[in-house]
Amino acid sequence: MSAPDNPANWADDLGRGIDPHSAAHNSLHDDLARAVTPAGRQPLDARCVRASYEAIAAAGEDVGGSDGETLRSLRSGARAAADAARVADEIGAGPGDALRAAARAWKPHVVPDQERFWRDGLRAFSQTCDAVERSDQWLIVEAVTAARDAVGSDDSSSALAARVFVDEFDRCAAAGESIAQAWAEAADVTREQQPDTVFLVVVDAVKRVLAA
Repeated sequence: MSAPDNPANWADDLGRGIDPHSAAHNSLHDDLARAVTPAGRQPLDARCVRASYEAIAAAGEDVGGSDGETLRSLRSGARAAADAARVADEIGAGPGDALRAAARAWKPHVVPDQERFWRDGLRAFSQTCDAVERSDQWLIVEAVTAARDAVGSDDSSSALAARVFVDEFDRCAAAGESIAQAWAEAADVTREQQPDTVFLVVVDAVKRVLAA
C-alpha cells in the first residue's frame, strides 16, 4: 500500500536517524532502509491500513441504488473499521494491531451468511502481518493468501469471489508484476468470473489506495 510519506522527506528522516541526542528517533539502519526503498516497495504501516479502510468506507457510501442487507452491513462495518484504524494509527500501533482493531470493529456489523468469511479472513490477514518480518507491500501477498486459506470451504458469495481474486493475485505477483498491477488484474478477473458486489467494493477501494 502506498504510504503517505513524501520521498522528499527521506533526507530529513536520515538526518534524524543519526542524531545522537534523540532517543525517540529510529536507528540509522532503519532510516537508511527507508531512504533506499524503491517506489514499488513502499512501507506498510498503520497509516496505510487507515487509508485503505477509509477508502473502503467511502466506496461503500458511494454504492448507489442498492439497499440490500449485505451492502448496508458493508457501509456501517467499514465506517466502524475505518474509525478503529484511525485510532490505531493515532496511538502509534503497527499494521497488525490496526488490522485487528478494524476487524473487531467491523464484526458486529457482518450479516450472518458472511460472518465466517470476514471473521476468519481478517483474523488470518492481521496475524500474518504480525508474524512476517517483511514490512513492504509484498507482505500483502502473504496476508491475502493466508486469508483465503483461512476461509476454507466457506461457500458464501464473498468467499467464492475471494478465492478467484487471491488465485489471480498470487499468479500475477509470482510473475513479477507490481502489487498495484497484480491487485488491479485480480480485481478485473474476479469481476468477470465471480462477481460479488461487496467484495468488489472492497478490492476496488484498496486498488485505488495501492495505485496512489
